[in-house]
Amino acid sequence: MDYKRTYTKDEAEELIHWFETHECEQDIDIGQGVHIKNLSLALKQLFHVARTQYNNPSFSGQINLLGRIKDALIEQGKVKGE
Repeated sequence: MDYKRTYTKDEAEELIHWFETHECEQDIDIGQGVHIKNLSLALKQLFHVARTQYNNPSFSGQINLLGRIKDALIEQGKVKGE
């Protein structure tokens, strides 16, 4: 996912919807020193940021992280049923 300074509400909700409709493994290494052991906890926190701060440039990194997690899960075959 390409980094953007801000995101729209629709973009944030689209990312959240993807995670809510796909079952994923809980341990993921997305590179650049980012390793998540409890994905469901991390997603819960990132969803809150995405839903409340999607148009705030100070939080665009966290929303971009959702996209990077999604991309890594797909690339590493950690999405169940796909």
